Amino acid sequence: MFRIKICGVTRAQDVKMIARAGADAIGFQMSLGPRKITPTQARRLVKLVPPLVTPVGVFVNEPLSRLEKLAQFCGFQAVQLHGEEPEDYCRRIKAPVMKVIRMKNPNVYKAFRGFQVAAYLLDTYNKAIPGGTGKGFPYPWARKAVQELPAPVLVAGGLTSDNVQRAIRLSHAFGVDVSSGVENRPGLKDSRQVSLFIQNAKKALQC
Repeated sequence: MFRIKICGVTRAQDVKMIARAGADAIGFQMSLGPRKITPTQARRLVKLVPPLVTPVGVFVNEPLSRLEKLAQFCGFQAVQLHGEEPEDYCRRIKAPVMKVIRMKNPNVYKAFRGFQVAAYLLDTYNKAIPGGTGKGFPYPWARKAVQELPAPVLVAGGLTSDNVQRAIRLSHAFGVDVSSGVENRPGLKDSRQVSLFIQNAKKALQC
């Protein structure tokens, strides 16, 4: 499973820049929000992702049949689920699944311990927005989840190059995921911030 993912990518130049900077995965938003792209756009961008970087399709409550068709058409090697997808839904997906848990409280992760997924992503809870809020949650909440969930745990929500090392130390997470924290505006990544974020995350993850 990848450890550093840059999400919400919309431009070819950003795909190339992020790969050069050393990210393990690149996320493409297929369902909601200002970073949503079309299947045709995603397919073109995924073709630019080098072999050692994982292209990830990000979905929110998509019908399973549509998700499977999009994953195949676009060439995603993994999918990230940000909605209320149940365990059976996750289990039926052929590609590796990263299930997002929105951290409304420190114990919410317990309901996901039976999910058969490749990884979990702990993100900030917002009633109106399933992800990409730019806000953090108390990262120490992740510690029990890291210990008890049956697959690697990544954290997201409010991460930047300035706080990613602290977030990793407080959460003990396996990896991190960022979108708005490395942007000039939604969908447009800042090369300097991407590089700094990846450098700082790698330092903390190696400790």
